[in-house]
Amino acid sequence: MTKTRSRTAGVLMVALALALLAAGCGGASYTHFRPAGEYEASGADWIAQRTYRVPTGKEAVTVRLAARGQTDTNDRGVTFAALHVRIAIENSGDKGFTLRLADIRLLDDEGNAVTGAEAYAGRDRTGAITVAGGVSATYELVFDLPPEASLSDLGSFRLQWPYVYDGNEHAMTTKFVRIEDVYYYRPGYYHPYYYDPWYYDYWYGPYPRSRFGVGYYHGW
Repeated sequence: MTKTRSRTAGVLMVALALALLAAGCGGASYTHFRPAGEYEASGADWIAQRTYRVPTGKEAVTVRLAARGQTDTNDRGVTFAALHVRIAIENSGDKGFTLRLADIRLLDDEGNAVTGAEAYAGRDRTGAITVAGGVSATYELVFDLPPEASLSDLGSFRLQWPYVYDGNEHAMTTKFVRIEDVYYYRPGYYHPYYYDPWYYDYWYGPYPRSRFGVGYYHGW
């Protein structure tokens, strides 16, 4: 593990710890994901994000993506699960940037798909996402999962997000990987950590070494 990745992992550990404490205060429960490949810390609420500069050759628009799952219960006592994607758009160009909302899809590793998403700007639902040149905006996309789907079985998913810039259509895909909650025990306290497919943690001294690797089940 490089020093840069170690520092990033450390920041994400702190953010995940804060998120776990917040989740324990009641209300909805969250399952956190990080982008595969390059990513950076994104605060306690979203943990990790990936930054894109698009389209290739112009790099006029900065897009930052983060994701988490949410399990909640409605007024009728029915428990439901959804995947939420935060998309922050900063358009530094002079042309409009439009997400093709109806064509955005989620896919698991078995090819099961959820097409289309509800989009919110703050608490207000919107039917379209277009960001003019020189404007920045942040949206949250909500994908309701089918009743048989369980966030606990979802190890990773892909987000396909087609967009239009300067009249040209582009297709992008971002993969997200579940951040596993792992508790290491030392006498007197528990300390929350996470692991991903490349993260290993060792304890030295009188405590046993611990090693965690990959092991995801994709049931959705």
